[in-house]
Amino acid sequence: MAKEILNQIPGFEIGAVEHIRTTDEVASLFYVAQEISELLNDWNTNVAFFSLTRRSEALKGLVDNRSSVARLYTIDQKNPDLQVILRKAKGMVNRRFVRAIVIEGVPGTLDAETQSLLENWAKPLGCTIVLSSVVDESFFDSLDQENP
Repeated sequence: MAKEILNQIPGFEIGAVEHIRTTDEVASLFYVAQEISELLNDWNTNVAFFSLTRRSEALKGLVDNRSSVARLYTIDQKNPDLQVILRKAKGMVNRRFVRAIVIEGVPGTLDAETQSLLENWAKPLGCTIVLSSVVDESFFDSLDQENP
């Protein structure tokens, strides 16, 4: 009997760039930990976590990895340059079979050029990128006014 090989994870499609925005740092880390736990436990997917706020140890405490094959690689990133992060992530994708990249502490809004860069980078490598940001409440108020 042939087994089906899943290469698309629902909600984490190859080349997708997801942006999680919350109003406080604790909620941001909590939501990221939930997504990482899902990737590790439900989909046996290796995940790389880059923290621009140097909170990777706090994340490790929140993530419950019950998978015997999936690994979480955490990096406290000192250089916030996106190109530097992407070069490190590319190495992890190639050497450690990472299929999801989580970057915590990025600015709340990204211009279209940066969004396009991330999508064009993720698709050929076969990975998903999740960005996590802390924004003030006025950001959500402006969204409500745009979409009544």
